[in-house]
Amino acid sequence: MRFSDIPGHENAKTNLRELVSSGHIPHALMLSGPSGSGKMLLARAYAQYLHCSDPRDGEPCGVCQNCRLHAETNHPDLHFVYPIVKSKAKKILVSADMAEPWQTMLRDYPTMPEEKWLELIEAGNSQTAIYVDEADDIVRADSFPPYSSKYKIFIIWLPERMRAETANKLLKVIEEPAEGTIFIMVSNNELQVLPTIFSRVQRIHTGRLSDAEITGYLNARYHFPQEKARQYARLCGGSLIRADELGSHSGENDEFLEFYQEIMRAAYAKRVARLRQLSEKTAAFGREKIRRFLDYMSRMIRENFIYNMKVPMLSALTPEEEAFSTRFAPFINHGNVEDFLSETDRARRDVERNANAKVVLFDYYVLIIILLHRKPK
Repeated sequence: MRFSDIPGHENAKTNLRELVSSGHIPHALMLSGPSGSGKMLLARAYAQYLHCSDPRDGEPCGVCQNCRLHAETNHPDLHFVYPIVKSKAKKILVSADMAEPWQTMLRDYPTMPEEKWLELIEAGNSQTAIYVDEADDIVRADSFPPYSSKYKIFIIWLPERMRAETANKLLKVIEEPAEGTIFIMVSNNELQVLPTIFSRVQRIHTGRLSDAEITGYLNARYHFPQEKARQYARLCGGSLIRADELGSHSGENDEFLEFYQEIMRAAYAKRVARLRQLSEKTAAFGREKIRRFLDYMSRMIRENFIYNMKVPMLSALTPEEEAFSTRFAPFINHGNVEDFLSETDRARRDVERNANAKVVLFDYYVLIIILLHRKPK
């Protein structure tokens, strides 16, 4: 992972490079910012830069043995720590016990969508955490010198999920690690990190990316034409996770718009039989695609409500979406928007919990009839 592979965050990249070039490398660093800002990409590039045998022009060389091992996410001196669902019955006690899905996560979802991690580890309704057994493993690993390089690096994803007893066990090793040990924490919400940990780390904050940076990302990674990339970037809200969703399913936005239009038209006309047909069609998407469709429904409901404010700069619609919203937006108003969003979210949760998708979606679509015909107070 090279810094130049990561969109935006030029100040953060400069700070990380200067830490290395100055020799003042903090033993505990936290990269924090909203989900989808690319923090884990920065953490991985920084770790590779530290391990690289021949860094050049502020970048890891990409060809030395250390860089090759990083490319394979198999460097012996790079350890990942991440929240899991602990299960003694399944012998899942520490991060290393979930190494296979973690490798899938790093390879296929490098922008780190948390919901994808929960799916990969089959978390269901269970809460993930970084347990005290993990602290024991870290303390034990810290007692050994680096294996093949100058630094032993621990990248801790979502330190806000660290339990209090875990943090207490790690305080001494984070404050006074063995020579060559470095901790890099990657947090979606630094305010939720335990104060005892938060006070012991140097911090670099990463904000959301600009539309121009997301446009460049969509253009480079998914080969979107410039105008299409620009239109889709407005829908991403500065999130690489959202950009990846749109990029890897680039035809879905048009498909979802067509379904959204049909559902709203059928609901307005009170065509219950047609809504049943549409519920069966959307149920056939499969759970993950249904989730994305309901996310799309939520976005369109919000955007149509905002569209009524007549402030174009607040709107994030494609030209095709705006063409429909011009006529439809008045039906999403202060009298029904909250219930619209609440019911959409409920349907999404029910589908995620393996409820019968046909029943959930048909019930939701019928409720839309009531909401669309509710008069604003």
